[in-house]
Amino acid sequence: MSKEYSFVLDANGKRLDPTIMQNAWRLVRQKKAVLVSKYPMTIQLKKVVEDENRDEVRMGIDDGAEHVGIALMQKCQTRNKVLLKATMEHRSDVSKKMTIRREYRRYHRYWKRHRPARFDNRGNSRKAGRLAPSIQQKRQAVLRIADNLLRLIRIDSFYLEDVSIDIRALTDDYQPYRWQYQKSNRLDENLRKAAILRDGGGCRECGKSDCRLEVHHIMPRRENGRNTIGNLITLCSSCHDKTKGREEQFEESYYAMIRSKGNHTGLKYVAHVMAGKTRLRAELSARLPLILTTGGDTANKRMDWGIAKSHSNDAICITGLEPESIDVQEWTLKPIRHQSKAGMEEVLGFRHHDIVAYTFKNGERHEGYVTAMYPADGKRCASLNFRSPTKHCKRANAKKCKLICRPSKIYWLQCA
Repeated sequence: MSKEYSFVLDANGKRLDPTIMQNAWRLVRQKKAVLVSKYPMTIQLKKVVEDENRDEVRMGIDDGAEHVGIALMQKCQTRNKVLLKATMEHRSDVSKKMTIRREYRRYHRYWKRHRPARFDNRGNSRKAGRLAPSIQQKRQAVLRIADNLLRLIRIDSFYLEDVSIDIRALTDDYQPYRWQYQKSNRLDENLRKAAILRDGGGCRECGKSDCRLEVHHIMPRRENGRNTIGNLITLCSSCHDKTKGREEQFEESYYAMIRSKGNHTGLKYVAHVMAGKTRLRAELSARLPLILTTGGDTANKRMDWGIAKSHSNDAICITGLEPESIDVQEWTLKPIRHQSKAGMEEVLGFRHHDIVAYTFKNGERHEGYVTAMYPADGKRCASLNFRSPTKHCKRANAKKCKLICRPSKIYWLQCA
């Protein structure tokens, strides 16, 4: 059975070293402590502790575009203990929600009053050092996790893996010189002109040049085709018309014509990791000492110590402390949105974001956070939708659901 630790506070709120969960429950039963939170389990002693253990505690962060590995390691005199290992899931719906909000605002302004478009009043988008909201929320989510843990346990330092990916080398398949990083890797800032110039001012399919030319996205925009010169080709009107609706049939031949490596859809995640990392380092350094490591060191330690690759295990290796055992309860973390537009406050005492448990007729028990609530009507009883780490459970009978806890800022979900 995997170990699970409980965070401990004394009567004055001072952060103490964690203890094994069984010992924490014993203190609660003996009324020597009170339960502050179940997920993550946190207890507060009813006495003030003057002397405390000062073993070093390190927090490892494996920063990624979709997932972030989190680990807490305690450096004891005879061994190194894994106090916590978790994987945080980043939100991927921010860009879509921003688009929907923009459409709502545009519609509202249109019907409120007509006025010509103004392009000089977007002060926020012209700020120096501005990050896109989809990237900024990822950096803020890491800081929210760090701040949440700092309120529960004394951490001495952060250990962060220094991510350094050469996007230019990935797209152009070569290592540019230092001065070449400042040059654009396209022929002109206007992509349409750049594609036509590269293709010699003629259709690459039939060779016509004395006609209207179209710049065609080889992988269409509706399928996340990128707006780069490596995804554009010059076609005449007739050749362009024949590709409509069946672009995937021409992708391979068109990429070969322009000698392109393809759409590079995976570079979006690379860019999300690279963008904003300087600001993340500055924010972490303002809280605690920050030590940077490299991906090569992480891989070498993982292989030397015989640890399987995962986001949370990489975070353990980033701390540089070889663990006695990694058999510790693993968590899935999900930051809660600050704003909720739920039209219903509660159903049978349950609210949005509550952690609930439900056992199906086949004996499967799932535990997750509430995503939707349905009151009782003439045909159906009150029900809930909740998402567990492995399944999105829909229309579960609210009377048979059990409330586990009511989180405020972060979902703590136990991995099976």
